[in-house]
Amino acid sequence: MIRKYITRYLLVLLLGIISFTGCNKKHAQEDFYTNEIQRSIGFFDSAFDAGIKVYYSDVDENGKATGESIHTVALSRMLYGLAYASPLNPDYENKALALTKYQLENMIGRDSIGTYFIPTVRAEEVEHADYLDIWQQSYGLCGLTELYRNSLDKELLPIIRENTNWLIKRFRDEKKGGFFADYKIGEGAVSGSKTLQSLMYPITAFMGNLWLADVENRAVYEKVIKEHLDIISRVAWNDSLGWVNLRFNDNWEPVFSDKDVVSPGHNFQLAALFLRSEKWTFLSEEERRRYQRMAKEIIRTTMHKPIWSCRGIGDGFFENINPHNDQVVSAYKSWWQHCEALIALSFVKDEYNSEFDQLFHFYFNTFIDEQSGGEWAKVGEGNSPIIEPKGQRGKSVYHHIELIRFLREADVY
Repeated sequence: MIRKYITRYLLVLLLGIISFTGCNKKHAQEDFYTNEIQRSIGFFDSAFDAGIKVYYSDVDENGKATGESIHTVALSRMLYGLAYASPLNPDYENKALALTKYQLENMIGRDSIGTYFIPTVRAEEVEHADYLDIWQQSYGLCGLTELYRNSLDKELLPIIRENTNWLIKRFRDEKKGGFFADYKIGEGAVSGSKTLQSLMYPITAFMGNLWLADVENRAVYEKVIKEHLDIISRVAWNDSLGWVNLRFNDNWEPVFSDKDVVSPGHNFQLAALFLRSEKWTFLSEEERRRYQRMAKEIIRTTMHKPIWSCRGIGDGFFENINPHNDQVVSAYKSWWQHCEALIALSFVKDEYNSEFDQLFHFYFNTFIDEQSGGEWAKVGEGNSPIIEPKGQRGKSVYHHIELIRFLREADVY
């Protein structure tokens, strides 16, 4: 146990102090990221059913499938990782195509609006869905979009466009703008369901990426992204508390409760979204400057919150906080939240170089399981892994590989 952490620490430390220049340094960082991608994907090899050509979603801590359930979010996130990694290995591309075929043939439902993504399929049994939620519907397009971005498959694009249009039709509030989080089949969007996620997920899960890939249809995505960013900038950040607002009424007014719990990861995710807007040329220069200022304020505020253990930033941050008094609700530390923090800090690394480095080392030394593979979802006291499935309804390779993508694009390490 100690030996594996020492090995991982030395590898990451080597990348931090390496003195290679030019080509050698670039090769070193690419080798590190390539190995991380291959290790993360390889963990799920045992959960791939070669007969029906799909990954089972529920996978234990050792990589063994614990059932035959296939969840839309887990499948699509796996597809995202395979599609992104496809230039590294032809097998990744073949499996990405196989997952796409399975998703489109087995995990698509239809109502009076159009098609939607079925949340779960178990062997021959399809999960009946009375309600659709923005999380699963947005991430249903996540992997397909990344596959198109890499393959430019002309047959795939109309399917993505159609499902995007139907998602917008189902969830958009025509009166107040933005999206509801829930939709009841046969009745319509659910009043009272608006959340921060219903504003952010459509952009972060697929639409920001689709804007990059589908140049001819950008006007559709730009309208949604622009509207959502405008609403987010007005209602999502609670300046007096220094935390995001998570729930809203139908007028986009924040809704509070004494039982409210927030995650630092959502602060960082919001900041990262604002920072990404710098490259969205359909926004005005003034809008982009305003979003950049808001992002930096969110990061600055969050970094000074009491979310760290007594050992400081290099020991990571706690997963759940009471926003009304900043008391720690859960002292566990979560892998996805540290991915979001590193993505946000990668945009402003010049201002937070030391903090980024410390969190980088913490993440790769803590959440990576060198012995059995995959990434631990959470760690507890002393940063010991919490033993739970590494493949779940919403967990596969996505957050880890998305992090690597952003770090590579920012030319970090």
